[in-house]
Amino acid sequence: MSPALIRFENVTKRFGTQVVLDGVTLEVMEGELLVVIGHSGSGKTTLLRCVNGLVLPEEGCVLVDGHAVAVGDLTALRRRVGYVIQAGGLFPHMTVEQNVAIVGRATGEDTARRSARAAEVLATVGLGDLGPRFPRELSGGQQHRVGIARALYADPAIMLLDEPFAAVDPLARMELQDEFVRLHRQLHKTMLFVTHDVDEALYLGDRVAVFERGRLLQVDTPRTLRQRPASEYIARFLRRRAAEGTT
Repeated sequence: MSPALIRFENVTKRFGTQVVLDGVTLEVMEGELLVVIGHSGSGKTTLLRCVNGLVLPEEGCVLVDGHAVAVGDLTALRRRVGYVIQAGGLFPHMTVEQNVAIVGRATGEDTARRSARAAEVLATVGLGDLGPRFPRELSGGQQHRVGIARALYADPAIMLLDEPFAAVDPLARMELQDEFVRLHRQLHKTMLFVTHDVDEALYLGDRVAVFERGRLLQVDTPRTLRQRPASEYIARFLRRRAAEGTT
């Protein structure tokens, strides 16, 4: 089995009096696609942001490749971690190529290097000929692919994806999911993927972690979750959210 690249050790995070993460212990293995699912407010996005230091817990420890996030160099860490947010977060006044290469621009890479690397990652996500276009000229699905390409630009060891396909119509979402499965198989990146969509979680994940009110209830393969949910609550959650996704 691959070693754990990300470890959450008894992690607790509060915002005021609200406990958002409650003693979470979880491992993400090297090369694994781990999907985190739960209701709104269950702590999914907070968990994600603990990995790149955007959120630091009050208790417990988050380790990336054996190093504690809270005491490390966050700038160096974030260069190793790609981050994809909802709707891609593209800059409308920049071309697709400029959006993808913004990390290279920030680190002082020359124009030729930025252009070549942007073309490379755009080709990886199936958008090799769209570099000169602006975000407004793309479909919603294409914009999401650009967001993924930008996260891949620095060839990060880890990718964090916060509901990246949430605002896409159902057909485009299915196409993006298929493309994402292909991409993960090709690149073998360690990925932590947050979603509220049960079908998406069970389709994409090597394993799926179910959260509720900041607590990790179960983490297992999709097949085990379907066949042996750890509680009646999880069984109901999976059935209800899957049914909502079909309406």
